[in-house]
Amino acid sequence: MQNDNKLTELLKKIDILSLQIEKCKEEINLIKNEVSGLNNNSTLNESKLTPESPRIKPAPPKPPVPGFENFIGLKLINFVGIIVLIAGLTIGVKYVIDINLISPFMRIMLTYAAGVVLFFISLRLRKKYQLFSMILFSGSMASVYFTTYAAYEYYALIPRVTAFSLMLIFTFFTVYNSIKYNRQEIAILGLVGAYGIPFFVKGNSENITVLFSYIFIINFGVLLISFKKYWLSLMYISFFTTWLIYLSWVVIYSAGDAHEKGIIFCYAFFIFFLFNSLAFKVLKRLTITPSDTFLVITNTAFLYFSLVILYKEYGRASIENITLYFGILYLAAGIAVKKYISRQQHLYNGLFCVSVTAMVAFAAIKYINFTLTIVWVAMAVIMFVMGMVFRLKTFRISAILLFAVTLIKLLLMDSIKFNSIEKVSAYIVIGIVLLIISFLYQKYKKIIFEPENH
Repeated sequence: MQNDNKLTELLKKIDILSLQIEKCKEEINLIKNEVSGLNNNSTLNESKLTPESPRIKPAPPKPPVPGFENFIGLKLINFVGIIVLIAGLTIGVKYVIDINLISPFMRIMLTYAAGVVLFFISLRLRKKYQLFSMILFSGSMASVYFTTYAAYEYYALIPRVTAFSLMLIFTFFTVYNSIKYNRQEIAILGLVGAYGIPFFVKGNSENITVLFSYIFIINFGVLLISFKKYWLSLMYISFFTTWLIYLSWVVIYSAGDAHEKGIIFCYAFFIFFLFNSLAFKVLKRLTITPSDTFLVITNTAFLYFSLVILYKEYGRASIENITLYFGILYLAAGIAVKKYISRQQHLYNGLFCVSVTAMVAFAAIKYINFTLTIVWVAMAVIMFVMGMVFRLKTFRISAILLFAVTLIKLLLMDSIKFNSIEKVSAYIVIGIVLLIISFLYQKYKKIIFEPENH
């Protein structure tokens, strides 16, 4: 009986499987019919094509424009051409000034007219030749900057308020167009290109209040752009151009009554570029990059050297004080950034580097010979301890570098000047300290080489 039951169950299963197989066959046939129908439709559609309606063929690809010729013909010639044109207009103005060919009023009007002509040509060409139009627009803005500056400074044809009001209007107009068309070329030629124009006509102006105020207005335009765009090349050009003009004046013309004005503008440019290099990233809550930190450090270096030159007549003590103040202020600034915005690692490391450099330089200015060697060793120890306690790699590396500099100084210079007791003392002290540092590295290597807290 059991065998009969098993046989019955197997037969039932076979029947069920047979039904399932039949259903699968039916589904396969349906799918085949659908596929054949689709193929027939596509064949009918193809047969309907007549000679009057040929198949659309893709257009052949355009031959690539040669890279070098593209750069020269579409970009470089534009820049060079407008710069040469502006230079020609400026030199032409200087020529008619030298020979008194026309009156000052006519000189200014003709130069304004040249700028206006360039502007209207740029408007006509804006739709079809946008890049070329923008270059012409930049040249027109540079022309009117120069003309307004010359009308006030060289000919006294317009009052100061009018001159600087006009330049502010030109600045806003240039900034508006550079942002609207998203073209950095407008800002570079229209704003930064206006820096050097006064020097084409009359060299370095002795009226630094007017000259530096003029430069400040142009930089104000760069600042406005930096709030909307982060054009690093524009920032670099304006930064180095401004400091180059200022340092040239400091070296040549800083004596006499202009001394105090020079100091005021020195701090003004420093604060301006410090704000300009960090404002965009701070407002957007972005990470400050090494390039931003480079601008901060370079800005500090320019301020320092400017102050040293301006205060050189007051003697060595003033240089010592300036260097010490830099070391203290940048140490405080680095600690503040580390505490309140610790994620900006590049910034506080840069500030600490400036502080360490200033402190080491202060010791080198104030002390000599054996005393300097001992002071540097003490400073290196303090920096290393701070680097260990606060887990600051910058201070640990700075301490090691200072030890290396001190040892090189001891071997190459102090060995000639020191007496026997000083040599023995210096070598023993440096040797013991280096061994202690090596031991600390071995003991606390797990803590030291962990990533810094951000």
